[in-house]
Amino acid sequence: MKAANDNVSLGTISTTADVMVRLRVSRKTLYILVAKHLPGAARVGRDYRFEEADILTIWRGMKSSCVFISGNEPPANRTGSSGGRTTKGKRSTKLQKLLTKNGRSAPHKTRE
Repeated sequence: MKAANDNVSLGTISTTADVMVRLRVSRKTLYILVAKHLPGAARVGRDYRFEEADILTIWRGMKSSCVFISGNEPPANRTGSSGGRTTKGKRSTKLQKLLTKNGRSAPHKTRE
């Protein structure tokens, strides 16, 4: 007796390891790409299974999100403070002076 789907070919199914090698990415990067571009991916245990169309979708997503290539990134916008000490830092310095003697660290007590 034949099942209803016996005559449907699945094509080539690739494992996570196969796709990692093919796309030259780490497992973590591949999982991030899958979450971003294939939210309904076929998962088998801890691993994924990919059809050729899935791999192409991930590849197209990688290409479209890769706007800047190899060091051509624009400089980052700098925001925030200049890195100077804050009042919290001054309090920390005063506390450190109170806890130390003559600028040296207090000796640690040892167990006997």
